[in-house]
Amino acid sequence: MLRVLCFFAVFGLLFAEDSMDSIKAFTEPKSARIVSVKNEGKSQIIKVSFDDSAKMIKGESGFILRDLGSYEAIVGSVEVLDSKEGSASCIVKPFVELEQKFLPEPRLQPKEGDLVLFRQFNDKAFIIAPNEATYRKIRDSYGYINFINSDLLMGFLNQRGKYDPTEKNLPIACSQYGAGLLFIAGSKEVAVIDCQNMSRLTKYAMDMDKSEPQSPFYTRVNFEGGGSLTYSLSSKKSRQYYEYYDGFIDKLQKSPKK
Repeated sequence: MLRVLCFFAVFGLLFAEDSMDSIKAFTEPKSARIVSVKNEGKSQIIKVSFDDSAKMIKGESGFILRDLGSYEAIVGSVEVLDSKEGSASCIVKPFVELEQKFLPEPRLQPKEGDLVLFRQFNDKAFIIAPNEATYRKIRDSYGYINFINSDLLMGFLNQRGKYDPTEKNLPIACSQYGAGLLFIAGSKEVAVIDCQNMSRLTKYAMDMDKSEPQSPFYTRVNFEGGGSLTYSLSSKKSRQYYEYYDGFIDKLQKSPKK
């Protein structure tokens, strides 16, 4: 029995170290070149080749960059469909991270030779946690990531009359603050999410502080919508913190939708 317990203890430690290592890899920028472009129905699929043996995770996002001589232009976003060492297949999507309605929309199409950049913003992240202890535990585990104060995420939601963080409003917040990753702490595990497209990259078990959770998440500010009608009518399901975020984590798909 003792040997079995020791085995699982060591296994659990190795799993935790693997999780830490894999998350660090998500913060290391990678670049690739488009080697083929093809249309599949209404979707456009590209294959990219890396200079090294990089392997991406399904759901990771990036963007296509075209060298136009005097300047470079962003052609579109990509999302990894599958990958093997040194190459990946991606679906092309509109680039909305720096969307500006007063500027003309680019009409460039991806082509062979275009540069594709991945993990460019993953050194910045938001944390959604139930309390200060869990927030600090996550933050202090990743010294190589610049975590953006959760007060700013709360301010973003309140400014829009929202309470619940959702798959729709979180990517907008991350784009506004230049965050590539999002850490969400549930009741038993932490999910690491690509915040540009809400793909779950990985998740791992962590002992959580079980003090009373704060909703919609831990923050030092408290704003009840300023009495606005929009806020009063907005969803507030995250007041049940663990139920809401456990479901949120389970719902996120590891592989992207076409």
